[in-house]
Amino acid sequence: MLETLLEWLLRGFGVLWIVGSGIAFHKAREPALMDRVLEGITGTPEDPMITRFLFVSSLLTLFSGMGLALATAWVLVPLGLLVISQLIYFALMQRKQERAQIPEQREEAQVQPATRNAFRLSLALTLAAGIAVWLGRFDW
Repeated sequence: MLETLLEWLLRGFGVLWIVGSGIAFHKAREPALMDRVLEGITGTPEDPMITRFLFVSSLLTLFSGMGLALATAWVLVPLGLLVISQLIYFALMQRKQERAQIPEQREEAQVQPATRNAFRLSLALTLAAGIAVWLGRFDW
């Protein structure tokens, strides 16, 4: 009974993540446009790390959502990659913050609370999907 509930909760969450990936992709386009505008004005290229992270995250979120909705064990691959990419992002932002020389740069290198919450949710979903695979609810 609980295994079935877990499976259907993860499937439902997968559908929500598919929608969320579209929203994340749309949000990633805004900083990309701003980077291009600022580069055109100042002549110096902007750091594309945040924009790239948003695009990669939205893509991995889409694949994770599809895997969850389809209840396939292969969902562990994009979920694992999503968690790893977020850990890399946190490390890069930490290094950027340590190298910051002015308060504005330090503030820019702060990881947003929404990003930290997304990481926690990704980690929880990865663990829940792992349990679903272990219980045999998600097949290869």
